[in-house]
Amino acid sequence: MQALPLISIITTYYNSVQLGDFVKSSMNCLLGQTYENLEFICVNDGSTDSTLEHLESFAKQDPRVKVYTKENQKYAQYSKAYGQDKASGEFIFLFDHDDLIDLDTIEKCYDTFLKDPNLDIVTPIVITKFTDGKIRSIHNIHQTDSTDFKYQELSGKQAIKETVGRYDIHLRGLYRSETFKSHSFRFTEPLLNADEIVERLILEEARSIGSCDATYTHYIHPDSSAKLLSAKKIDIIRTDLLLRELFKEKGIYEPRKSIFEFVAFKNLVNAIKIFHLFSGQMTSEEQEKQKKRLQDSYSGLDKKTVLSQFKGIAKLYNMLLLSNFSMMSLFYQYKK
Repeated sequence: MQALPLISIITTYYNSVQLGDFVKSSMNCLLGQTYENLEFICVNDGSTDSTLEHLESFAKQDPRVKVYTKENQKYAQYSKAYGQDKASGEFIFLFDHDDLIDLDTIEKCYDTFLKDPNLDIVTPIVITKFTDGKIRSIHNIHQTDSTDFKYQELSGKQAIKETVGRYDIHLRGLYRSETFKSHSFRFTEPLLNADEIVERLILEEARSIGSCDATYTHYIHPDSSAKLLSAKKIDIIRTDLLLRELFKEKGIYEPRKSIFEFVAFKNLVNAIKIFHLFSGQMTSEEQEKQKKRLQDSYSGLDKKTVLSQFKGIAKLYNMLLLSNFSMMSLFYQYKK
């Protein structure tokens, strides 16, 4: 009987014990997978709590657990890239330390690959939940109202189109190694959400993406670093600039231009508010850098497209704000 291929599961950890004992919950979930030919690439991203000790304890119990420690570089893209480099499996699964998957998720994903050799990514059903158990959304690639399974499939080129402006698809998949490694998460510049740029580029490489009857539960933690306000969130408007260029270059911007520009406008408003909230803590050099980002974002907006989505007084109000960057910035500086 032919041996099953090696599958790498990459999980990055940062102060995971302190944040909620996530080393234990994630490792218990992963080590219990019914598919056994696995390696667990555990990247300790410079944790200052007991995360490393907990990971090493699991490594002593199971030789499939491989623990790597790197210096924290303040951006998740670098820890994901580190795991990307270390993974040696024919297939790769990226897993968040505070999430859960069914014990047969990897097996079901792999079995789906066997049914169609053209698949490069297979995703389980993704259930997004709040920590109180309330369900925010259910996605079988596209959003659905039920966990009842029906096979879905789309091409990678269609998948990236459905991320222009906002993600209308949600994947937490098992990738062929060559697809997952086609673009490094070590993006050309450090950005809070640079991984979203890389993820889109990887999706585009897939010939076909399919779904399987398993569940990935993604949790929204109100006190997670992704939810906390910080000056780093201004990075999002820089990402919007890069994505606008990318989508135009690939010829997929125009059909969803109204979606993209409205989201970019909202991101700019939030970034201005964040800048005024944290500017007092910034060096003069950082202030100038962030001011330029805000101005570049304002200049890049297709203001006509943004305004076309408002009516009545709201349209007049936003027309006035968008007529001048200094006015817009000053307004949100003093708006409570």
